[in-house]
Formats: sequence, C-alpha cells, structure tokens
Amino acid sequence: MKKLFCPIILVLFLVPEQELSAQDVYDELQLTVTGHRLMSGTTIYDSWNALPGIGFEVNLPYYTGNLELGIRYVRFDEYEFENSGFHSHYLFAGWNYKYRTSEHVSVIPGIRIGNTFNLHDKDKIYDNEYRFSREESEISYEVQLRIQFEMSRHTAFYISGAYNRTIFNIPFSAWYGSAGLSAKLETPAWLRRFLK
Repeated sequence: MKKLFCPIILVLFLVPEQELSAQDVYDELQLTVTGHRLMSGTTIYDSWNALPGIGFEVNLPYYTGNLELGIRYVRFDEYEFENSGFHSHYLFAGWNYKYRTSEHVSVIPGIRIGNTFNLHDKDKIYDNEYRFSREESEISYEVQLRIQFEMSRHTAFYISGAYNRTIFNIPFSAWYGSAGLSAKLETPAWLRRFLK
C-alpha cells in the first residue's frame, strides 16, 4: 500500500499551484456520469461477480485543486456464498488536482473518503463464520488517478484507475477502472453565494 501512496503524494506536492482568486472559487460546476468495472481485488473479486456499475460526480474548483461529491453503484452476484448477492453504493467526498500536460489533456490524482453501503439479498450466516446482515455500512477510502481529455470548452472525457478499501466482516480491497463524460457549466449565482 505504501508503494501506491508515495507516488500520489509526490505528484500532489510537485504540481504547480492553481492560480485561483476568491472570485474564481466555485465559478464552474462540472457534472459527470461515469461507468465502472471491478478490475481486481481481494475476497470480493474471488467470491462475487461484479456487474458494470454507474456513478455520478459533481466537481467544483477550490483555491487549490477541486472538491467533489459523488456516488458509485455496483451490483455483485454471488460466486461462492449462495444468495449472498448485494447492491453496493459508495457515497463519497473528495479532493483532486488537475495537472495539465497539454492544451487538451490533464492528469488528475485524487483522494476520496466516504461510506460504502451494501444491501444484501438475504440476511444469512454461512459456515457458522461469515454473517451477511441485510444492510451493511462502513467507512471507505479511495485513491485514484485519471487522465482527462478536453473535447470542447464545455465537455470532457476521462479514464481512471482507483484503489478502494472498505473494512467489513469480510474486508474489501478493490481496483476499479472507470470512464466518464463531463459537462461543464457556470455555477448558478444562488449556489455560488451559498457556497461562499
């Protein structure tokens, strides 16, 4: 895990600071629809089949970097534990930094913290050891790296990889691959006033 965090922390400190005035903060709202695929993981990858997921994100520029809120939904069907399929929802807040490598391409490292809420198909105990409550909820963190392509002044496309860690009775560590389409628009004046 240290090998993962060191390069991300290094990138965050080496990138030049964004030049945002107080007037620029919260001026642009970026709305993103994302698709997700579980690429690998620990127990979760071996015991359940993750279907392609969907997510929604909202990004706002801050003095340094960007603040984000979002949700990711993935359905997991059982491999190993009968009737243990579940719906997974990851609600998160995060921070990321856009490092522009060219006029139309950016590299964006980021961190997220949130809550993973799982709704299991059944409340059941397997092998007198593994208990699946119908509802489970736990803190999760995630580190990610995305490459974003500016398609126009108001639209962008990105691909990303993310490592997510959640501690349940059976701990989850998972690598997700994602792609997203973003629309950029001016933040409504009432929302800008509220945020400031």
